[in-house]
Amino acid sequence: MSVEYTRHELGNTLRVGGCLLMLDRLNVDVIGKSAVGMKSVSMGEPHFAGHFPGQPVMPGVLQVAGMVQLSQVLFKSLYPGDGVPQLLGLNRVKFRTPVVPGMCLRLEGSQKVVNEDGSAEYQVTCTCEDGKTASSGTIVLGRRANWHYPYDINGTNPVQESVAGVESFLGAQEIMGSLPHRYPFMFVDRAYGFDDLTSIVGFKNVTGSEPYVSASCGNEFAGYLQIEAGAQLGCAALLNQPANHGKLGFFMSIDEAVFHRPVLAGSRLWKRVESELKGSFGIASGEFYVGSTLVTETKIKFAIVDKQ
Repeated sequence: MSVEYTRHELGNTLRVGGCLLMLDRLNVDVIGKSAVGMKSVSMGEPHFAGHFPGQPVMPGVLQVAGMVQLSQVLFKSLYPGDGVPQLLGLNRVKFRTPVVPGMCLRLEGSQKVVNEDGSAEYQVTCTCEDGKTASSGTIVLGRRANWHYPYDINGTNPVQESVAGVESFLGAQEIMGSLPHRYPFMFVDRAYGFDDLTSIVGFKNVTGSEPYVSASCGNEFAGYLQIEAGAQLGCAALLNQPANHGKLGFFMSIDEAVFHRPVLAGSRLWKRVESELKGSFGIASGEFYVGSTLVTETKIKFAIVDKQ
């Protein structure tokens, strides 16, 4: 049995819209446990204004958004139930070809395994019209009964405590002096120094006034955007180094990400990023807290490249 979804139907099914919906069409093969989608890439999309001005490139995490959304519709088709399945993890996500305005992405995904806890894993690939792979990875989804239970958003956490009493910090304007990202794709509000590259601390205030938060029905700051927020913090510190002035930071992979709880409007997302740079390539790990609750953990690889 095959089911076709228009963009409007996808928005209703996923409860997202506007700048956060990264699929224009989708066909689900329930019997084959697979799906094929399409995403047109246009300069009219808002993220190109902030990623990057004068050199527009589709953010890798928005390709991940399309992968996640394809997997969520497939999950709902195979296991009908209330609500949208939660994104619990990402594994071995690789970015291979830059995606720019004028391209068209084909997304293909299939269910690979159902785990003992009821979660399911989906392998998804994004392909450009010339046949080159843009990105690929494994999406882990599930339904968690306590996912939206309230948790302490006002308590303290180890990341926050590490800068307690520190009065000097970099605000958004100063951070943008090193970081090429701009509105609406700038996800760092404060950073506590760029001197120690091995451990960088900052936060993002999450508000329903932001387009990428208000585009979700629950005013949620999606997990893949949290990874972007952490990458931006680490990237700003690296690009602040004299040897890297005028360069850009690019995702190479998200090796692993685990999402423990949702991040909603009204939260302050504390993040600590630990980086190790070898030449032009590096690895980074991040931990993210809201109040006293650990919400996300991730490991990524990146490259520092010249502007072209």
